[in-house]
Amino acid sequence: MTLTQTAILTKQIITFSILAIILGTAGFTGYKIWYQYYLDHLPLKEEIPDTKFGLLPPPDLPKAAVSSSNFSYSIDTTTGGLPIVGVDKGFEKLIKVYFVIKTYASFLSPEKSQNLAEKFDVNVNPQILSETNYLFKENDKTLNIDLDSGNFTYQNSATPSAGLNLDDEEKLVTDFKELLKNLGVAKSDLTWGKDKVIFLKNADSNLAQISLWPASLDDKPIVTPEFNESLVNATVYKNASDIQNYLSLNFTYYYIDTSIFATYPLKTSAAAFEDLKSGKGVVVVEPQKPAVSITSVYLAYFLSEIYSPYLLPVFVFEGPNFAAYVPAITDDFQSPAN
Repeated sequence: MTLTQTAILTKQIITFSILAIILGTAGFTGYKIWYQYYLDHLPLKEEIPDTKFGLLPPPDLPKAAVSSSNFSYSIDTTTGGLPIVGVDKGFEKLIKVYFVIKTYASFLSPEKSQNLAEKFDVNVNPQILSETNYLFKENDKTLNIDLDSGNFTYQNSATPSAGLNLDDEEKLVTDFKELLKNLGVAKSDLTWGKDKVIFLKNADSNLAQISLWPASLDDKPIVTPEFNESLVNATVYKNASDIQNYLSLNFTYYYIDTSIFATYPLKTSAAAFEDLKSGKGVVVVEPQKPAVSITSVYLAYFLSEIYSPYLLPVFVFEGPNFAAYVPAITDDFQSPAN
């Protein structure tokens, strides 16, 4: 083969190689574009709730003084409408229901209750109301302890001195959390959860009510039977660092196991709104007027004062001087109320 023939053959090979590369690249690119188009246009796979807990009890909502059907409602949210389940952030079609751990008294529970009473400066033996309920009472102070849960209520009926100034909100909250540590009952999620201070007036004394809520779950707050009062709250005067300044301390806490949960279908916000209008909601902040402006609708988890094995979601309808709860799980997965 001559040099000329070799050059021609080499040129042809290079030309065909370039064409093959171009065609191969174009074909591969076309395939990728088609495959992405195929994936993008596949029908969405519907998520299936696992409903592992079976039929759920209704949330143990408080008894309202007035029916939610007694009011007329207008939707005055920032969007002018209700949130859309499955579209708006925080309103997924499926929602988690968490398991709440139930604790039981141990051999050391009576000793722990005695130690707690001493920290309140109550130095008497308990009245044994039952195997799991001890009452300590000395002078103006009363401490009632549930040995199973460790929950307790403390009351001090002494009259505080008049004219004492209160610490500011931030210090009251910080000192209350520190006092719970000193009592040996502090919980980590109470450290990071919502807090609220309400200033009260009692005769000539300045008082403050401090509330601590557990931390939010899945960006959904924990709500309680009293909308503005948590299950862990105290009434104090002067400051919250000294146990002698506490007129009351209510500690009700249940451990939520976030590793154990089931998923359930969420009712639409429109269905929840209809429940509110028909009287299936519970008004927890009662307005003074029958016409209610709803400015906010969101999902929350309801934590009852009485133990329940499940932390159940609720719709919260909120407006000026108004708040109401509506169960959020669809009715077919919720047992009827007794």
